Amino acid sequence: MAEKFVPFMVGVYIIGSLIIVFSNISVIPSVFTMIFKHAFTPISAAGGFAGAGVAAAIRWGLARGTYSNEAGMGTAPIAHATAKIDHPAKQGFWGIFEVIVDTLIICTITAIVILGTGVWKEVKREQASSMVTEAWSQVFGSQLAGTFMAVSLFFFVLSTVVIIIFYGEKQAEYLFGTTFSKVMRFIYVVAIFIGAIGGLKFVWQFLDILLALIVVPNVLALILLNNDVREVTNDYFTRIYKKNRSSSQSNSSEKQAE
Repeated sequence: MAEKFVPFMVGVYIIGSLIIVFSNISVIPSVFTMIFKHAFTPISAAGGFAGAGVAAAIRWGLARGTYSNEAGMGTAPIAHATAKIDHPAKQGFWGIFEVIVDTLIICTITAIVILGTGVWKEVKREQASSMVTEAWSQVFGSQLAGTFMAVSLFFFVLSTVVIIIFYGEKQAEYLFGTTFSKVMRFIYVVAIFIGAIGGLKFVWQFLDILLALIVVPNVLALILLNNDVREVTNDYFTRIYKKNRSSSQSNSSEKQAE
């Protein structure tokens, strides 16, 4: 479901956001100026944005960025490991690609949409999650924007919940066996309701603590595995990539000769 539907929703979101960006093209230079300026200087509280200094910006940026793409957490490889591929390095490049799309493209476009339309000054901090919908409403109307965002969020969240439960099951299976992995499925379902009742602020604070417990040991493992990753990558380019490239060039030459 995620493989088929999520790319479609992402494509529609990017196209719609680009339409908004181009409709506000005159303010885009000032948007980038504001981004780089306030990345190094404090910004006063305004609308949905709380006042923050450099340290706070880095702290929240790293946390939210990690939530967005899972880079360094060690969870995404659980899904990547299930892929049927002829070489692990190739799947690793797909992992890099998803971080680029998720963070550098989608999150950057989202920031430009929010800043370019000025909704960040109008929406209250408690309702900051609705800023994208408000920005889309300026171009597509409140009904269409609200419907699209609701449907998109539903399927994005549904696919996320499914894969997170899958992660939990596999971790439990590896540590305690298949019987306990089935128990973990119900624990995760209960956690969904607890998170909804606890409120967003509680969830963020709780996740921030757990995030450090996950990221720190995993990053240490990545550093220790650096040489292994280099060997696997070099092997891919030596045996697979060059061979496939030579084969494609040969086929292209044959077609041209025909």
